[in-house]
Amino acid sequence: MNAQQLVDLICSRTSAPLKRMEAPGPNAEELKLIVEAAAAAPDHGHLHPFRILEIPRDARDALGDLFAQAVKERQETPTEEALARAREKAHKGPVLLVLVGCFHGSEETSIPKYEQMISAGTALQNMVLVAHALGYASRITSGESARAASFHKGLGLSENEEFLCFISLGTIDDPRPAKGRQEAQELLSLWTPN
Repeated sequence: MNAQQLVDLICSRTSAPLKRMEAPGPNAEELKLIVEAAAAAPDHGHLHPFRILEIPRDARDALGDLFAQAVKERQETPTEEALARAREKAHKGPVLLVLVGCFHGSEETSIPKYEQMISAGTALQNMVLVAHALGYASRITSGESARAASFHKGLGLSENEEFLCFISLGTIDDPRPAKGRQEAQELLSLWTPN
């Protein structure tokens, strides 16, 4: 693959609507490739500031309960419809991953948290690009519920860990082109000293 082919691949990746995402998702061997790509992200100081959780199909109901619990914490009297919608979120996407930030504080390292977050973000981009190269659609989601204390505890995250996002992977018919992307000339400018 040459540089132009790589840019074409990157530019052809879009975020797929979860409502249209269906099975199949990546199999175990393909998922291993996707995670290997995450491990290749720049990592200043070799801090390994992220990890990935896979939410298997048989754990989706339990994940739905975590979503519902988070809604109960945010709303005094949530409706059954709101709780059902919260639980339903856990069942979207054939393959569901969680990107977890494992951040190191100033007592452990001089590398600032924002650099560690950039590393995790780069891992995320590597993952969705490899999934795209394998022919799979992706969608990155988060939301208020996923930031609730009960959700953090329910996922088994440590004190120094943070939920960053869900990564849904699957198949979609008739993918739509991306909208609203900037052109290179809009992003790149020439610095001139004062």
